[in-house]
Amino acid sequence: MKKWLAFCLMITILMGIYSFAAAEGTVRKLPIDLSGGAPLQKNFDAKMTVYEDPSIRVERAKVSGSKWGCVYYTAFITIADASQLRTLPADDTFLSKMTTKASVMAKRVNAVLATNGDYCTAIDTKKASSYILRQGVVYRDSIQTGLDLLMIDEDGNFHIKQADDALAEMDKTMIDGKRVINAFQFGPGLVIDGEKVPDEYILDYSHSPDFAQPDHKAQRMCIAQIDDLHYMVLCCAFYGMDLVSLRDLAMELAPVKNVYVLDGGESTQFVFLGTKLNNIKEGSQNVRPVTDIIYFASAYFTD
Repeated sequence: MKKWLAFCLMITILMGIYSFAAAEGTVRKLPIDLSGGAPLQKNFDAKMTVYEDPSIRVERAKVSGSKWGCVYYTAFITIADASQLRTLPADDTFLSKMTTKASVMAKRVNAVLATNGDYCTAIDTKKASSYILRQGVVYRDSIQTGLDLLMIDEDGNFHIKQADDALAEMDKTMIDGKRVINAFQFGPGLVIDGEKVPDEYILDYSHSPDFAQPDHKAQRMCIAQIDDLHYMVLCCAFYGMDLVSLRDLAMELAPVKNVYVLDGGESTQFVFLGTKLNNIKEGSQNVRPVTDIIYFASAYFTD
């Protein structure tokens, strides 16, 4: 009987160890394709301002009544692997003109945090020929004159090339010996390699897409790299700010290395855990559908 009890106890202990190990899960590199991230765990605080699991930490905040004259939203993101910084089209290709809400796309791929992208298939004159490289695939190999280029390499590092850097002639699939996974043409870049871009460049209309009006107050979205696998997203809502102010705010919030402007205006969408947080009006469902999103995903799998 004692041997039987000892055997049962050993089995119970082993099963407990196995269950604990299984529950811990694993962090895996995500494939470079249009698939999504790992299912989200219920790892967020009561106010839903922080999500954290072994592969990612996102802390978001809303600031109002600031000296900047507008409500703004921030998210600070740390990921375990560069594959967790991802992009997604509204359709099955980045050449489609299909649009949908950023929140709908975010839920589709289990995004922890998502933002609108650069509206890559817009047909206005400043975007119709912009460069499109997403999830390792070149969808459109042309350059829109005047617009800065953001390249994100396989290590998750940002590289901003300005409009006068002979963009059409350069290899945009490799940078500093690294494969480029995602590239965007909207901008302009606000901070490049730790140095702020001069006001006169930022406010020059030729360096912004049509209707961006860099010297006007408007809703804005930008994405920044702080350090290796460490990022910030900054979204200003009503009543908005000009791009020089956006640059200065980004530099005040964090020691950013590179800051790049994404689509703004009514396209500005800051989505945390599947819910759009910026510019929400009670009873209003008016959200502009967009062609693409940038998002951060978990890579922590428990199955």
